[in-house]
Amino acid sequence: MKIDVAKGFRQGILMLIPLIIGYLTNHFSTGLLIATGTLAHIYVFGGPAQSKLRVVFFSTVGLSIAMMLGSLTVNQPILFGILLLVITIIPHYIFSSLNIVGPSSIFFIVAFSLPTNLPFAPEDALYRGMAMFAGGLLATLMVIIVILFSKESAEMKAVKSDYNIIKQLIYNFDDPKAFAKASQFAVSAFRNSDNQLITSSTFKSKASPEFQRLLLLHNTAQGIHSELLELNEKQIRPLPKEIKQMADFVIKMVFSEGNIKTQWTQKVEIDSQYQNLVDNIFKVDAIINADNERVEHEVNVRMPVYGHRMLSNLTLDSFVFRNILKYAIIMGISIFIALMFDFDKAYWIPLSTHTVLVGATTLHSFERAGARCIGTIIGVLVLSLILLTTPPILVAIILLAASAAITEMFVGANYSFAVIFITIQVILLNGLASNHLSIVIALPRITDVIVGIVIAVVCLLFIGRKTASSMLPGSLADVARNEAVLFHYLFSSNKYSSIKQDKRELLNLSVKLNNMIQIYNNANGELFSNKSEIQYYYPSIYALEELSFMFNRALNNEQRYHINDEKMGQYLLVFENIAKHFERGTNIQIQNLPELPQYINIRTSLTNIQSNCMNAR
Repeated sequence: MKIDVAKGFRQGILMLIPLIIGYLTNHFSTGLLIATGTLAHIYVFGGPAQSKLRVVFFSTVGLSIAMMLGSLTVNQPILFGILLLVITIIPHYIFSSLNIVGPSSIFFIVAFSLPTNLPFAPEDALYRGMAMFAGGLLATLMVIIVILFSKESAEMKAVKSDYNIIKQLIYNFDDPKAFAKASQFAVSAFRNSDNQLITSSTFKSKASPEFQRLLLLHNTAQGIHSELLELNEKQIRPLPKEIKQMADFVIKMVFSEGNIKTQWTQKVEIDSQYQNLVDNIFKVDAIINADNERVEHEVNVRMPVYGHRMLSNLTLDSFVFRNILKYAIIMGISIFIALMFDFDKAYWIPLSTHTVLVGATTLHSFERAGARCIGTIIGVLVLSLILLTTPPILVAIILLAASAAITEMFVGANYSFAVIFITIQVILLNGLASNHLSIVIALPRITDVIVGIVIAVVCLLFIGRKTASSMLPGSLADVARNEAVLFHYLFSSNKYSSIKQDKRELLNLSVKLNNMIQIYNNANGELFSNKSEIQYYYPSIYALEELSFMFNRALNNEQRYHINDEKMGQYLLVFENIAKHFERGTNIQIQNLPELPQYINIRTSLTNIQSNCMNAR
C-alpha cells in the first residue's frame, strides 16, 4: 500500500475540529469523546460507496457501544475483563470473515478502555456513547463528501481494471508462458472486481442503466478471458492483428467512460475459430453505444449475503473460526495477566498483544512484534521529551491530531514507522482524558507493551503452530467436492436451476475458496511448516480457482450445453478421486474425460489437477 496523505489529512482534521471546539467552549471532555468517535473513519479503505458507508456506520455503532460498556463496568475488574475480551473478538471476527482490511479491534479496545482515564460515572455512559456516535457521524459526513467529490466510482475503477487485464491477456496471448502468468493473475483480479460490483450501491442504484452497463462490461470482460482460455487450450495462436486492433479500440472506449461514441466500422475477416472471441469484443462496442433503454436489465444481481458468510465461517472447518479461537485464547490470557497483576494501565497489555496477533501469518506476527516493540520505545521516548517541557493543552491537542494524521498516512505503507505515532496518539488521548500530561503517563507504557508482546509471541509458539498446514489438504478436498456439486448443477441434463439456488451455490463455493486461499497463505507463513510440501499444493489451488471462474461464466450462460448421465458420472468420479487424494493421500490414476462443449478449459483444469496429484511426492 502507498502512503495515503489525503486520508491522513482528513483524519487529522476530524480529530482537531471537535478538540478545538471543546477546548474553546470549556467542554473539552465532550470534544475529546467526539474526536475519539471520528476514529470510525480509520476503518474506511477502498471499495464502493455503499460499502464505505456501511463500514463507517457500523464502526461508529461499535465504538459507541464499547464506550458505554466500558463506562458501566470500569470499576468491576472481572466483568470489565470479560467484556473487553468480547469487544476484541466480535469486531476481529467480522473483519476477518468479510475480508475487511484495517486495524481490526485496536480502536474498539481504545474506546472501551478510555473510561479508565475518566472519572467513574456510570450515569454518564449514555452521554459518552452519544458523544462517540456524534464523532462517528462527523466521520460519516467526511466519507460522504469524499464520495461526492471522487472523480470516478469504485465500480468504474473495477471495470477499467478488468479491461487493463484484457489488454495484457491479448498482448501476451502469443507467448504461452506469458499468457499463463497473466491469466493466473486475471482469475483473482476478476473475482475482486466481482466483489466490488456485487457489494456496491443500493438495490435501487443496481437497477439503474449506468450500473447495468458496468455490470455487462464486467461480464463481457470475463467472457473475453474465457474465450482466450478456450483458444489457448486448443493451442490456436497467434492472434490476428485485427483482433488486437479491435481490443485496443473498445478498451479506449471503456476508459473514455462513454465520451467516445464512434463505432468500429472496419471489415473484419478472420478464421471462424476466432469468431466467439470477436463476438465478445464487438459486444463491448454495442454495450457502450446502446441507449439506456436498450441496456439489458439484469434484475437478478447477486446480492452479497453478509450474515450467511459470517455464519458459514462458524465451523471448525473454517480457518477464520479456528484463528478466532486461537485469538480468543491468547487475548484471554493477556487480559487475565493484565488484570491479575494489577498493571496501572492494564489495557495496554491486551492492546499490544492484539497488534501482534493481527499479523497475516505467524512470521508476519513476529515481524509486527519487533516493529511494535521498537516503535513503542521510540514513540515513548519522543513523547517523554515533549512532556518534559510541560506543553499547554492546545499544543497537546495539535500534537494528538498530527500523530493521528501521520498514523493514517503511514499505517498501510510502513507499519514500523506508524507505530511510533500510534503510541504517541494513544498516550496523548489517555493523558488528555485523565487531565494528566506528564512523563509519568508515558514511560511505564514500555513495560506494558513488552509484556503484551511477550505473551503474544510465547502463545503463538505453542498454540496452533501448524494449524494451517494441517488444514490445507482438507480444504482442497472441500473445494473439489463443492465444485463437483456445482458442476452437476450446471451441466446435468436434469436441470433444476433457480435464481435462489444460483446464489446459494455461488456463495457456498466462494466461502470454501476464500477459506482454502487463506489457509494456503497462512500455511506458507507458519514457523514450523514444511514449505516445499505446502508449495506442492499451489498448482492445484490455482486450477480449482480457474474452475470456479469457468463455473461462474457458465452460470451466466443460459444457452450452455448439458451432458448425459454417463459423461456426468465420469466427471464426478474425477472430482471425488481428487478430493480423496487430498483428504487421505490416496493414489490417483489419470482418467481421460470426454470433451465438454463450450468449456474445454474445465476438462483441461481437471486433467492438470490429476497430473499434479500424480507427481505429488
